[in-house]
Amino acid sequence: MKEKYIYPCVIYEEDGIYYANFKDFDACFTDGESIEEVIINAKDVLEGTIFSLLKNNLEVPEPTLTKPNLENNEFLVYIDIWLTPIIDKVKNQTVKKTLTIPKWLNDEAEKHSINFSNLLQTAIKKYLNIQ
Repeated sequence: MKEKYIYPCVIYEEDGIYYANFKDFDACFTDGESIEEVIINAKDVLEGTIFSLLKNNLEVPEPTLTKPNLENNEFLVYIDIWLTPIIDKVKNQTVKKTLTIPKWLNDEAEKHSINFSNLLQTAIKKYLNIQ
């Protein structure tokens, strides 16, 4: 997988609203009240779509290299995506864990304002020899 992708994005205006979609993805589209806003929104929705694909262990499609056929009211922009921060976000995503401990231990820990999540992470890292 490459670090950076540049995807073609088709934009058109209808009734004062700009719409953007990516032909390389199903259901990857957005809108905005200006060209600037729709491009910003397009980048956000593209990042979200790629995040979802990676989170679900699905393949990120290669960008289409051929210029799509455009209608008269459509124009093409290219949106660049840097995958490293998206991959980092997927890897560092938190998950909720439910655990059971004796009540007396919970009471003592709460008296000392122990952060259970932090303590559990620290203990697991120590157990696995992870820094």
